[in-house]
Amino acid sequence: MYGIVFTSAGEELLAGLGTGETLTITRCMVGSGIIGTISEAKALTGLVQPVAAATSTKPLHKGNNVSMVVEYRNDLDGGLDTSFDITEFGVWAQVGSGEEVLLLRGDLSDNPHPVKAYVSGEGVEIQRFPVTIGVSGECPVVLGYSALAFMTAEDVTDYCMTAVLPIFLEQVQDRIAAHNADPTAHLHLRTYMDDLAGRLAMIELQYATDVTGNPWQVDFIDLEGLSVTGVWNQAEARIEF
Repeated sequence: MYGIVFTSAGEELLAGLGTGETLTITRCMVGSGIIGTISEAKALTGLVQPVAAATSTKPLHKGNNVSMVVEYRNDLDGGLDTSFDITEFGVWAQVGSGEEVLLLRGDLSDNPHPVKAYVSGEGVEIQRFPVTIGVSGECPVVLGYSALAFMTAEDVTDYCMTAVLPIFLEQVQDRIAAHNADPTAHLHLRTYMDDLAGRLAMIELQYATDVTGNPWQVDFIDLEGLSVTGVWNQAEARIEF
C-alpha cells in the first residue's frame, strides 16, 4: 500500500485552475527518500532523495477525476546502473507558462519497491503506481512529455472506452446524419414510402372524411356500367369534356 499527499503548492495550483485552463503534467520521478509527517510532505518542493525519471500513461478523464499510472522501468534513460528501493515518487505540473510545482508525492516507505540494475537480456522490471487527480470537468489535463508507460490489457480497454469510443460515436453520428440528409440514399425505400403515403391518403379520404350526403367513387379505368357524355381518355383513366 502507499499514500499520496498533494503538496501545498499543488493544492494551490489546482484551486487556482480557471475554466478552460489546462493542467500540464510536466514530469514524474521516483526516489528512495523517507519523510516523517504529512505536514512535512506537504511542504516539499521536490523528492527527498530523487533517483530517476519515470514515465506514465496518458491521463484519462472520468467526470471530474483524472486517472493515470506513474511507471518506472529499469530500462529507462539507457538503463539503471545501481539497484535501489523506490520509497517515493513525485508528479510535477504547471498551468500555462506558470511555475512548475511538485503536485503530489507518493509515499511507499512502508512497503518499498526494490528495482534491480538493468542488464540487457535479463528482462525489464516494471513498477506501476495509479494516481487520481480531482479537477473541474472544464479543465483538461495533458502530458508535457510522451507517454511511454507500457499499457496492460486493462489499460487498453479503459483507454478505448474512455477516449476512443466517444470519438468513434461522434463520427458515426455525423455520418448517419449526412446519410439521412442525402436525397439519393435508399431511393427504393423512398419510392415505396411515397407510394404508401399516397395509398394511405386515399384510405383516409374514403374512410376518414365526414360525408353528409350520398358518397360515391368513380374511376374511368374502363366504362363498364357507366353512361357518360365525353371522350374517354383510356391512358389517363378519365373522361374529357
